[in-house]
Amino acid sequence: MRQSLRLSAFRRLLVAYTLNELAWTVGTLALTVLVYRHTGSALGAMVFFLCSQFLPALLTPSLVARIDQSSPRRVLPALYALEALLFGALAWVASRFSLPAVLALTVADGAVATAARALANATRVEVLKPVDLLHEGNALINTLFSLSFLAGPLIGGAVVALGGTVSALLANCALFALMALSLATANLPRSGADGPKGGRLRASLAHARSDRGLLVLLGLHGIGLVFFTISMPVEIVYVSHSLHAGPAVYGALLSAWGGGAVAGSGIYAHWRRGQPTTLITTSAAVIGIGFALMAVAPSIAIALVGAVLGGIGNGVESVSMQTAIQDRTPERWMAVIMSLNEAIANVAPGLGILIGGVITALTSPRIGLATAGVGSLAFAVLALLSLRSAGISSGRGMPDPEGSEGSTAAPLARSERLV
Repeated sequence: MRQSLRLSAFRRLLVAYTLNELAWTVGTLALTVLVYRHTGSALGAMVFFLCSQFLPALLTPSLVARIDQSSPRRVLPALYALEALLFGALAWVASRFSLPAVLALTVADGAVATAARALANATRVEVLKPVDLLHEGNALINTLFSLSFLAGPLIGGAVVALGGTVSALLANCALFALMALSLATANLPRSGADGPKGGRLRASLAHARSDRGLLVLLGLHGIGLVFFTISMPVEIVYVSHSLHAGPAVYGALLSAWGGGAVAGSGIYAHWRRGQPTTLITTSAAVIGIGFALMAVAPSIAIALVGAVLGGIGNGVESVSMQTAIQDRTPERWMAVIMSLNEAIANVAPGLGILIGGVITALTSPRIGLATAGVGSLAFAVLALLSLRSAGISSGRGMPDPEGSEGSTAAPLARSERLV
């Protein structure tokens, strides 16, 4: 992984990615608190979730298809600068609270943030893949993401508690302005994706449909996320009603999952060149075992062990799936396919959360976690059969159904373009 860090463009993107994840966590926490304080209802929190994730997911693929042929050197700094302006506007609105204005700005920021993430991912692939360092770069990115996932809520909670919602939003404004400035002076690729200029979203969808392997990977990503997120609304009820504990144990459970994700990142870094089928199915099975152990745990200690196992599986599965999709996608469709992948990542959890909430309300939190466990284990079997059927065994040199252009087997050249 040290080789990837020698590339200045990758280092800039790595810093921007890490700060983006931290800022997203802080901003989401601050806005959730703001909306709940002023609405006083779970309905308000649900509407905020729809505006921050679900609606932007519907808008982003079309937005990315319009800008993915622009130079990353110009479009990425512009998107981060726009996010800085949007967070500044959110801070102003928060001080004079208007729910419609907050929700409208949240939708806009969500769409811009998801588009920036998709384009940054595509740029990273464009820089890393030609020199055969995509797996190494993704392993490093995944480790920092897991650390951000672990530390982000703590930082966000502290910022909101000490400075208030407006201060947290203004801090995000400054962070995104810094990211924009950093990437504006980075040695990013000068040109965007090639290929047809019109109808890019339709053409990208047609390409995904024509490549069975890519279609299987995208479909499995969505199905897996549904099962993996069933536990999200269950855990707080589980801690209270099944473990008979309080907020400290709930925090410990989340931290145990985050710590497991960090360990999972280390495991992926070691086995990053392994077969994607093995990595995806094994890690999904570990997630399922973790949920099952939590469902039957007679004590807090056993529940924490289950959370650690779930986090380890999570830390391996997420990056393995994304790397397999990137390996399969030609360069000219990378940004749009990444935006579709981001859309799936934003929409699928909504269904998982709904399922988990309904099951827990009708039965018990242990049944909810058991459903997540059985579903994750079933997903592991489905993934094994589907990936083998689609011929996905090696993550390297996958064929490009549309020809050699943009193939993953590109010669090792242009090392200065590593993301």
